[in-house]
Amino acid sequence: MSERSKKIVFIIGFLAVTILIGYLFYYLFLRPSGQITPPTNNINGIVNGVGGLPIAGINGAPITYINVNGQLVPSTSINTAPPSEISNIARGGVTDVKALTDSSTLGATGSADGKGVVYYNKNDGKFYRINADGQAELMTDKVFHDVQGVYWAPSKDKAILEYPDGSNIVYNFTSNKQDTLPSYWQDFSFSPDSNQIVFKSQTVDPEDRWLSISKDDGSSSQKVERMGKYDKNVTVDWSPNKQVIATFTEGLDFDRQYLYFVGLNHERYNATIIEGRDYRSEWSPDGERLLYSVYSAKTDLNPMLWVVDAKGENIGSDRTPLSVNTWADKCTFEDNETLYCAVPKKLEKGSGLVPEYAASVPDDFYRINLTTGTRTLIATTENNYNAANLTVSEDGRYLYFTDKNDNKLYQLRLK
Repeated sequence: MSERSKKIVFIIGFLAVTILIGYLFYYLFLRPSGQITPPTNNINGIVNGVGGLPIAGINGAPITYINVNGQLVPSTSINTAPPSEISNIARGGVTDVKALTDSSTLGATGSADGKGVVYYNKNDGKFYRINADGQAELMTDKVFHDVQGVYWAPSKDKAILEYPDGSNIVYNFTSNKQDTLPSYWQDFSFSPDSNQIVFKSQTVDPEDRWLSISKDDGSSSQKVERMGKYDKNVTVDWSPNKQVIATFTEGLDFDRQYLYFVGLNHERYNATIIEGRDYRSEWSPDGERLLYSVYSAKTDLNPMLWVVDAKGENIGSDRTPLSVNTWADKCTFEDNETLYCAVPKKLEKGSGLVPEYAASVPDDFYRINLTTGTRTLIATTENNYNAANLTVSEDGRYLYFTDKNDNKLYQLRLK
């Protein structure tokens, strides 16, 4: 290529980057609120309005209802009248929250019996189980120093532990057996029966990076799909119905992406379209639906929840916006029809693009019925909790969560 050609290519590239930056800056800071296409009356993270859930169109494309102002018509939102005093039970108003730990935790999730929570204590390096009485019990006397990541098996009797130096181990709390995994294995997920793991094999050579599986102790590893340089587009997450081991996103245009479902045995599932970026997801307990969040220009670059069918031939059907501005990893399924979500009280434009904008924003707690589309405010709190790691007890009495500010474990009584 001649010097003149190089200069032309450089100038074109520079202009393209400049236009893109200017476009994002306009959407974030300069665009008048009256020109926003999606709903703009965002209160407590919920887009207020009337109407029903949009019905999926051909190939899962939603039929979107538009009002006279050109705005999306969201699902009906029902809020319980807040009581005047602090309640011990979540009834729509200010609700008392009980701290279950005095120190920071990591990897908090529901226990195998569904009655409590298991977690790693950052202060003493030990693993604990909160029982039905709210008391902490040691899972093992062994100390694990400086763990930075915890991936639990569904059985909750084993977990993969990540360390700052990149090393990984699998620890079985029943047998006290420990196995070492290669340091280039990353982003783990256990199979529903807890006997296998799926992971990214992140070798130095990008062309030799694979989505792989092995037994739960790291033995008998097998390559499933080549990721190559697109490894960051792969989300490892074994579905509860065993059909899908990961998802893969590919850009379609400025706002939209294709979402592909990767099977264990090279199955060729249908793809669906997702309306935005920063895809985050949660499987329904039966693995037949997928909750996900994305942001786009239509949502002021803020995250919004969607749900879509994700099983076999139905993949991509009933793709429905829930009109709730929060991230999917701030939600949990109680059952196949009911969600609990921590929803920021207010999001600045661009919070999806720059999540740090919402780092100090407190949450309210909502119950969402996926069948009727109703969204019910169940609790606000006196303290400014920014919730993560939500889980509901099997009997539906308690909602557990950790606070991103102090990483302590908390309990909210539901009934």
